[in-house]
This record gives sequence, C-alpha cells and structure tokens, in this order.
Amino acid sequence: MDSPTNPSWWPARLLRQNPLRKVFAGDRQLHPPLYSHTVNFPRLEIPLRGLYKNQIEIGNEITPVSLRPGTALFTAPNCWNLPEWQPGLELLSILFGRPQLGISLISARTKDYTQLTAKKISLPRPLTGPIPHILNALVELQSHGGSPGTFVELARALMNCVEDLLRQPVAQPASRAQALLEDIRVYLQEHYQYDITRDSVAEQFGITPNHLSRLFQQRGQMTFSSYLTHVRIDRAKHLLRNYNLKLADIAARCGYNDTPYFCHVFKIITKSTPAGFRMKEHRPSAP
Repeated sequence: MDSPTNPSWWPARLLRQNPLRKVFAGDRQLHPPLYSHTVNFPRLEIPLRGLYKNQIEIGNEITPVSLRPGTALFTAPNCWNLPEWQPGLELLSILFGRPQLGISLISARTKDYTQLTAKKISLPRPLTGPIPHILNALVELQSHGGSPGTFVELARALMNCVEDLLRQPVAQPASRAQALLEDIRVYLQEHYQYDITRDSVAEQFGITPNHLSRLFQQRGQMTFSSYLTHVRIDRAKHLLRNYNLKLADIAARCGYNDTPYFCHVFKIITKSTPAGFRMKEHRPSAP
C-alpha cells in the first residue's frame, strides 16, 4: 500500500534508465489554440513509455513536438500546450500548484482524454528550500531565453528535489478527503475547457456524484459547479487581459458553447461585461 509519501508507483527505475537530456518549453505570445492546456502554475511532464505528442509555441510559431523517454516539457504559468494522447503512453506529470504539489502517473489507452487513467498523490508545495528557487529559475529561462543545457540541469535538479520530498515524513498527514478535494481542484484547473460535468469528474475519480458534491460542500467552501465556474471565469479574465480573441473564442476556450450564456455568467461573477472588463484591463501581449 502506498504511504502519503514515497508511493510504490514512483518511477525511479524508469527515470534512471532514461535520464533527461532535452527539455522543451513553450511560450504564450500567440493565441492559445482551442482545448489547449493553460493553467496559472508551472508544470513538468516527462514521458516514461511511448510517445507524447504536443503542440507548443516556439519562436512565435505553433510547433509540433514529439516527446519520448529522456525528454520533458516544462510549461510556465499561463503558457500553453496542446497534447495529443497516444495509446501506450505513460506520463509522469508534476503540477506545482499554489497550495499543493500534485504528482500523477498517467496512462493513455486511447486518444480520448476521458479514458486516461492516473495514479495520484498530493503534497503541500514547499514555500522554502530549493524547489521554489529552481522553479523561478526555469520560469525566468523560459521568459528570457537560456541555454538548453541549463534547462536540462535545472529540470534534473527539480526532479531530484521532488523525489527527496517524497521520502520525507509528513508530520501531520492531510486527510484523505482533503487530499482528494485538492486533486479534483487541480483536475478542474487543467480541464475547465472541456465539456465536463459533476458526473464525468466523479467517474474520473472513482466516486459517486453525491460524494463529490458533499466533498465540495463540506470542505471546499463552495459547490462543485460554483468552483468550476470560478475557474472558467478566472481563465476568461486572463484571456481578456492578454489576447485579442473574439468573445465567442474566449467562451469556447473556457468551456462555454453558448456565448450569451458565458457573458451572463461573467457579469454575475465579476459585476462587469466581458467587453467592459477588457476595456479596463486589456494588456496586449499577443497578435
């Protein structure tokens, strides 16, 4: 049985067999494509078996990249990647969220993201020590450019620190319910752009929809639907500030197929229309 730290599925042997030799890092100047993954925290993804196809932004162009064991993808906050899931892929994904560090071993059986299976563990994200400094260095390198070798060395150091963190005892282990809630929150922050529902998310985590609702009501301080709405509107605010996308495109990128309904929800949450919000806060950084 896995302990709160040092899970039995941590792929130490595979990581040793295929040490990192190349790290891809995308940018955020172009409009993010529909269904791309864009979150406000750093991510590091390493294929352990199979092929991990992506589109990322390199040199102001949308570029296809193919990752195999020994390569990694680092995504800085608010940068994007568009994965194409391949059968047989096993992917180690590390999400450096604000409260939590989420580690997942993802297996793809088909090209459908809803059929992904994952083993997960969540830990409090360290506020001190080397991990925050290494993350900051990677973000700075991505933003201002740096040698590929430096990216690789920093990513290796980050992986070593994460593995060391897994070996450390937890003085007060988080409850399973709270850890599950954090995992679901991270999932919603990654998949808000898709047509997800309470039932589909409950199925992903092997719990009943009613259990999911109780989890948010008792520990999440808001309902499941309210949390998902706030995640989507937060991402819409980011797109309105930074891109010149049409409102219909922003709605679609945030999981809304009905633009008038998106505008209605946006006004309820922000007390402003999307057009009014853009007029006040737009910071053009993309064509």
